[in-house]
Amino acid sequence: RWLENKNAAGRVAIPCSAMAMGRWLFAVAVLATSSSAFLLPAGTAGAVSSVRRAEPVPQVFSSRVSRVSGLTGSSTVALGGLLVAAATIRRSLTQRRLRLAGKDIPRNKELAYALICSVYGIGKTTAFKICVDTSLDPHKIVAELTEEEELRLSDEIGKYVLENPLRRMTKANCKTLLEIKHRRGVRLQKGLPVRFQRSKTNNRNARKLNPGRI
Repeated sequence: RWLENKNAAGRVAIPCSAMAMGRWLFAVAVLATSSSAFLLPAGTAGAVSSVRRAEPVPQVFSSRVSRVSGLTGSSTVALGGLLVAAATIRRSLTQRRLRLAGKDIPRNKELAYALICSVYGIGKTTAFKICVDTSLDPHKIVAELTEEEELRLSDEIGKYVLENPLRRMTKANCKTLLEIKHRRGVRLQKGLPVRFQRSKTNNRNARKLNPGRI
């Protein structure tokens, strides 16, 4: 499902999903239409008129198809059908978005890892547990989920405390530790690690993050 492309910047992962296939199909169809219009000689208007009578393509593509005058009627109809199919796939994939816990879920990632990257409060264990509880494949691409699967996923995630409520709960717990003068609360305020780590050196993250947690 993933290809590795090496360029000057390093390794870049390119998703081979249905969305990418739809984009490439649309681009190839448009390129074929444009190149045919410039390379083929002008023919009779019978092919174009037959296309207009059959109306296999919507109005948005009529100008592109009408320029292909050198093709036969069947070839033009087939090319018009290819354009319609590519546009339909592209529209259906770009319009649908998956939004869970107030966050947009990336559509080109596997389900479990998309939840880990997007939603605060969902780690690896919780993400795989949600997939098991909803009978979903954790390695399924998000863009391939059906509407019924998205509803099941939304209902299951609604049972957890995530995002802003979880942030407020964590901050309240840290403030409570400081109010009762607990060792952890005092060290949080001073910017020191609270789980008995080495503090003479290697406490840069604690000094940077812990004072903001009070």
